[in-house]
Amino acid sequence: MSDNNERPAWFARREIAPFTLDDDAVNDLVGRATHAVVSWVTKDNKPVSAVMLYVLIDGVITVTSTTNRAKYHAWSRNPAASFCIWDPESIGRQVTLRGTIEIKQDAELLRKFTEAFLTRAGGGQPPAPEVLEAEIEKFDAPDRHMMQLHVDKILSHDLHRLFQVERDGEDVWS
Repeated sequence: MSDNNERPAWFARREIAPFTLDDDAVNDLVGRATHAVVSWVTKDNKPVSAVMLYVLIDGVITVTSTTNRAKYHAWSRNPAASFCIWDPESIGRQVTLRGTIEIKQDAELLRKFTEAFLTRAGGGQPPAPEVLEAEIEKFDAPDRHMMQLHVDKILSHDLHRLFQVERDGEDVWS
């Protein structure tokens, strides 16, 4: 099958390898996005997902939770996690990161998380010291834990590129 016209209409939607994002695009997307659909499994192996805010700290996706949350208990039992992150400008560009969660109580990591969160919320402007301290007080519950995703596998998809290839009849498989 050397001619694109010989391929069945469904071919591009099944053979998706040409529609993945390269490493630079993945890093850019993860760096610009603010939220992820985060997944874990319950003790009876039922899947659960929630939208969570995350920040990158030293290049590692970091979230936070207290011990009264289901994700804390689930990741304590089984640290397997999946984070689906979408491009804030185009939901058709997505990255799914699979890996394991490391849970720790770490005051310095909480400070970095809070400062990064406020800096992003402030359009890149670091918070005033008193604003940072006030926000840390809100986060700093005695059972607050920091959770960092250690990525084992990256999956990505660029739906708009797929549509473009279908529209233009481009042969990306040769």
